[in-house]
Amino acid sequence: MRRYVPSLPLIFIHTVLLALIFAHPVFAQQENLNVEFTDQEKLYIKQHPVIKVHTSDSWYPFNYIENGEVSGYNNDLMRLVADKVGLKIDFVVGYEWAEILKKMKNREIDVISNMKITPERQKFTTFTHYQTLSSVDGLLTRAGEVYLNDLSDIESIAVIKGFFYEELISKYYPDIRLVLTDTTEQSIQLLVEGKVNGVLDAYDAINYYVERSLLQNLVNTALIDHKVFHYLPKFMGVQKGNLVLRDILDKGLLSLNKQDLDNLHQKWRSQISFAKSSYAANYQERLPILSTLQQDYLDRHGALIMCVDPDWLPIEAIRNGKHIGISAEFVRLFAQRISSPIELLATSTWGETLQALKEGRCDFTPTIKNTPNRREYLSFTPDYVTFPLALITEEDNHPYKLQQVLHKPLGMLKGGSYRELLSQQYPDTDFHEYRTLKEGLDAVSDGDIYGFIDVLPVMVNQIQHGYPNLKIVDQFRSDYSFALAVEKGNLPLLSIFNKVIESISLQKKQEILNKWLPALYERKTSVQGYLIALIAMFVTLFLLLLLLLSYKSKHRQLQEKNRHLERLAMRDYLTGLPNQAYFNELFKKEWVRSRRSGEKISLLIIDIDNTKQINQRYGRESGDQCLIELSRRLNNIIQRPADLLARLEEDTFVVLLPDTNEEGIKALTAEIFYMLNGSIFSFQDEQDPEPITVSIGAACMDSAGNYLEEELSRRAKQALYQAQDKGTGQLVIYKSSHHYYET
Repeated sequence: MRRYVPSLPLIFIHTVLLALIFAHPVFAQQENLNVEFTDQEKLYIKQHPVIKVHTSDSWYPFNYIENGEVSGYNNDLMRLVADKVGLKIDFVVGYEWAEILKKMKNREIDVISNMKITPERQKFTTFTHYQTLSSVDGLLTRAGEVYLNDLSDIESIAVIKGFFYEELISKYYPDIRLVLTDTTEQSIQLLVEGKVNGVLDAYDAINYYVERSLLQNLVNTALIDHKVFHYLPKFMGVQKGNLVLRDILDKGLLSLNKQDLDNLHQKWRSQISFAKSSYAANYQERLPILSTLQQDYLDRHGALIMCVDPDWLPIEAIRNGKHIGISAEFVRLFAQRISSPIELLATSTWGETLQALKEGRCDFTPTIKNTPNRREYLSFTPDYVTFPLALITEEDNHPYKLQQVLHKPLGMLKGGSYRELLSQQYPDTDFHEYRTLKEGLDAVSDGDIYGFIDVLPVMVNQIQHGYPNLKIVDQFRSDYSFALAVEKGNLPLLSIFNKVIESISLQKKQEILNKWLPALYERKTSVQGYLIALIAMFVTLFLLLLLLLSYKSKHRQLQEKNRHLERLAMRDYLTGLPNQAYFNELFKKEWVRSRRSGEKISLLIIDIDNTKQINQRYGRESGDQCLIELSRRLNNIIQRPADLLARLEEDTFVVLLPDTNEEGIKALTAEIFYMLNGSIFSFQDEQDPEPITVSIGAACMDSAGNYLEEELSRRAKQALYQAQDKGTGQLVIYKSSHHYYET
């Protein structure tokens, strides 16, 4: 057995986390904001000018009393928020944590300033949407004592009575003997006296006592990647149902300006400089609030069982029994936001994964295409990640379009969604199925089939890690979206994941994708090339020069191929317009630029109403030509160099308009609306062609406030939904007053 310790990279991240959090753009970029209250909120503040807020006696360095003064990071933050919203604080002192919880149940206090969400606490508490603290959990043990990584063999643990650790240990580790105390100091003393094997508390709180008391032979381990204990955020809690006070506190958190936060961080950075963990407050990141029924489901169910594709990097894979890849990053985020562990059921092939899902051995799979066949045994969330679809073939083969090689044998993964969808479109094509990517790509290399179909990131990864003799055919069709799926009919779990996925910001999604996708375009240097160079040192200078020239030539070809692949990853195959990945990247940059310049920024979302009818009536190829023509017409309208036109989904275009105010967006939106609506295209010499109709949602914002770019996207989407609710061929522009300008 070995002591539960995080890996070196995690220790490094853990050590510098404080500096990173304090440099977070939410802190760095927030500006002064005058808080605007509803009439109901104003009345509440007038009738309740003083709120009762809990205080802990000795939970250093977050919430404690020293020399008769209420101190700690959370109490200082609470003071800032109260000042912003015009409330006074009556700190309630002299009670242990369990007594504080009882007072909240009895509605004797108004606010608990640092509180983790658990099913039990949700019965008597309403939580703010925005977190105030995200502390790392720590396990303190005696030096030399070792335990399994999952803590299953530890006999006894001391925790503070009423802390969320009590609830989680009772649920997931019923065999561990729990010893309840009133303070962190009491818990540590029990460990020193040999009465317990470990102490669970916030990593910083443990560190504070150990450092201050100069205790020796104790080891504080940060539980960074533990399946139950990890970065669980804390929120402010108010009396159950007091939504008005909850909303007031949320507005106070959002109103904190840069100077407020700089002063707060400077004070507590010096106070806890010895700690190897930190805390964060991301007031822009809204976490899902689950209903009582949803929390009860998770509480009864226990750990969720997950199945994944075992060999589909960089999207997902299983290596050494661990889930890795893009979907693994999302799954870790899911686990944190529902405060429930997720366990992997390992499979050997994608076919085995699908079989496990059919048999109900898995609760969910994180990344799967929604198809009619799969809907017979799975229920799906909305799509949340999108990748281009690609055709891969031998380097020497001519780069034909898919439609030009339909008479040739083509390969794909067995059980993959591409077979189901493409077979409907091209029923006469000879599609071959392979159990694994390796089998399929080997068949391409051996000439058994012309090409293999999968998503672009997976194909690029295969080229760069084993198949340099293959290449991407760039003339392929549109992006391919993926969702999360649960067992058919499991509506409670589906609704939970719907909320979780909805809570993930565009910025967070892009951050996860950026972590994996850039690696696809790194330069590779051949080990074989180095060996040849070493051998060449013993032959003639002439041969050496030839080898060097050859290497440079191949290197240039490889660089060009990688540049080509990078361009493919940022462009929509069908129209040649920028795709969602490129749009997200530029959107973020333009938002920052407009924040600096003080200019307004606008966004249009254009959705074709009748794409499905056109495809059904005239065929997919005619539908594609329609999309190409629409993109051409939009390009003719969008003339300014700074404006960006992109294609996001099958039938959705988006236009980003920097330095464009309300009047500008009205004029351009109206022009696009009237130029596109009612357009007639000739489809296979039809005598009565179907006109195109589009719905448009638009929004304009001043980015100098506290919002991220996703708020502009949310407003434009809301306007689009309003337009679609009115029928086809509608235009709605979002106005900040929450009324709608209609055309």
